[in-house]
This record gives sequence, structure tokens and C-alpha cells, in this order.
Amino acid sequence: MTTEEKKDSFIKYWEQKRENRIKYSIIQSLYFAIPFSIIFQAIEDLKGFITLQFGFKLLTIFSIYFLLTYYVSFKIHEKKYLKYKNKA
Repeated sequence: MTTEEKKDSFIKYWEQKRENRIKYSIIQSLYFAIPFSIIFQAIEDLKGFITLQFGFKLLTIFSIYFLLTYYVSFKIHEKKYLKYKNKA
């Protein structure tokens, strides 16, 4: 895949995602938080998946990653998109 194809692919991908910043951040956070909270809980105790402690881990990881995605990752992708779009 050439660099132009990669740029076009990124532009096509990001045009769909940039329409709703909150939805993008929530989905990305869920994809990250659910597996990691399961892994952290499995390392600590396999029997604790239906506890408040697991819910707290899930909520904490989700919240932190949501903020990072909303304020940092989205801006990085948006700058890259605008840079590619202006050159096209």
C-alpha cells in the first residue's frame, strides 16, 4: 500500500468517525476498558467478576481512557485529517 493509498484510507476512515466525538470516545473507551478490566480482575481473583470491585475497575479504566480519547487522541487524529485533507 502506497502512502497516498494510506492517506486516502485514513481520510475515508476519519470522515466517518469525526462526526460524533462523544460516540467515538465512548466506543474506543469500551474497546479498551472491558478487556483490560477483565485481565486485571483475572490476575487478582477469578471469582470476583460479579463484585463492586470489578465494576469500580471497569468504570475507572473507562473514565480515564475516555478522557484521553476525547481530549488527546481525537485532536491528534483531527489534525492529521486536516493536514491530509488540505494537501489533497
